[in-house]
Amino acid sequence: MRALVTGATGMVGINLIEALARGSEFQTVALVRPTSDISALPREGVELRHGDMAEAQTLADVCEGIDVVFHCAALVSDWGMREEMIRVNVKGLEALLGSAVKHGVKRFVLVSSMAVLGNRPQVNVDESAPYVVTGDNYNFTKMEAEKLALRWQRERGLATVIVRPPYIYGPHDRQFFPRLITAIEREKFIYLGRGDNPISLCYVGNLVDALMRAARSERAAGRLYHITDGPPVTRRQLVQFLSDELGLLRPQKRLPIGLAKVLMHAMETKARLTGATEAPLLNRFRVKFLHTPLSFSIRRAQEELGYGPAFTFQEGMERTLAWFKANR
Repeated sequence: MRALVTGATGMVGINLIEALARGSEFQTVALVRPTSDISALPREGVELRHGDMAEAQTLADVCEGIDVVFHCAALVSDWGMREEMIRVNVKGLEALLGSAVKHGVKRFVLVSSMAVLGNRPQVNVDESAPYVVTGDNYNFTKMEAEKLALRWQRERGLATVIVRPPYIYGPHDRQFFPRLITAIEREKFIYLGRGDNPISLCYVGNLVDALMRAARSERAAGRLYHITDGPPVTRRQLVQFLSDELGLLRPQKRLPIGLAKVLMHAMETKARLTGATEAPLLNRFRVKFLHTPLSFSIRRAQEELGYGPAFTFQEGMERTLAWFKANR
């Protein structure tokens, strides 16, 4: 079978392509822009195909000869960029779905996000939870993307599977965990509240395993799956683990959550009034990551996909930090 991977030069895409290239089940096709840095992709066993999720007209025939699409591409931001996000996350997806139907793709696996469930506290939430509109552009475009995929399944017969991870970490992450580590290194990290609220995370190796299972399983067509590392950790456990493994001082500073939310609203209001293009220091996205209880059930994936997870939080973190130290 031939598998097309979008977002091929991002963290999820690179790790997925590496896994596909190690096996013999799939011939791998990576969707890249002509200007993409492809240095991290395997040099053998991977075909390059040009297309741009921001330019729908370039996607009409990218699925020619493809059996399975792994759609890992998305534009992520916690501030602004509404039109760009709609162009990539919604209109680009619609063009890709059209190409998949046109060329007879057998399975379309969409990487979505727990962001569609909003910013409220979430404890062991399963796939029956409704969408929650937050007003931020990432939340909106990921909801629209899921609705699109489900509509094409229902109306056009395209066998789609939606996989929702929470915060993803792992080798080739150059945004999420590097920023957290930098804050710890510079002694600028501050807990919001006590740091004892749970958060579900997802090591990229676990997500890759789930994506491949979703592509293989006949039962998965038309289904939605939450994928995490299993048991959640607290923010304090996460930060202390990183600090200890890197030989850094454990952060001790705390900001009461009530005060943090007051500051968040003030900073967001000022940023909007001034037309700021950069996210304020505190916004809803960051308060959610640093404080809100966020844990999710993976029971459906365990029962229907035989999902593990293969790596524990500690194993995933150790692999991530080994890569981080070697690639700083």
